[in-house]
Amino acid sequence: MLRITNLSNAMQKRTLRVLHGQTQATPYAGTLNPALRNTDGSFRAPLATDTLPVDYTANTALLQGGLAAGLVMARTQGESFLPHPGGTVRPFGLLANFVGGTLDDLKDSNEIGVWYGPGSVYEVLIPAFDDTGLATAYANATVAAGNPVLLYAQPTGLLGVTNTGGTQIPVAELIERRSNAVIQIKLLV
Repeated sequence: MLRITNLSNAMQKRTLRVLHGQTQATPYAGTLNPALRNTDGSFRAPLATDTLPVDYTANTALLQGGLAAGLVMARTQGESFLPHPGGTVRPFGLLANFVGGTLDDLKDSNEIGVWYGPGSVYEVLIPAFDDTGLATAYANATVAAGNPVLLYAQPTGLLGVTNTGGTQIPVAELIERRSNAVIQIKLLV
């Protein structure tokens, strides 16, 4: 449940919803990487110029100034997480919380949840995925021939079809592209 503090956000929906996860999905308790906090404790989004603890090549996608639930997350050290920078970094799962901005679930806390578990099924709402090329990939998919549409972590942290360099680990399999605003996925990590 969203804790709405601004009336203009009263109709905001969760951008990630677990559909089938009774035995497959696991909410993993972790912490937001300290690199994502300013010295005053406020949230700081990863930028293309950041190099610690991982190198980013693009600014992380934001929703109302913060991270949206459904972004691909990477584990850095111990139980510390940050948005996936794209490339060959191993994906861990999908962010369960809104972090920072006007929809912040955490406020001053650094405790986050990350959904993971192969076979678990989710509904993901825009802007937590990159729709670029997704319609074409879905229309051309021949699942019967064993060619599912695989989704990868984009440099912005979003799920998308681009496999940079062809060496990325797939995060999810597209089950259905319901519209340019809603997809259904099966997690592979």
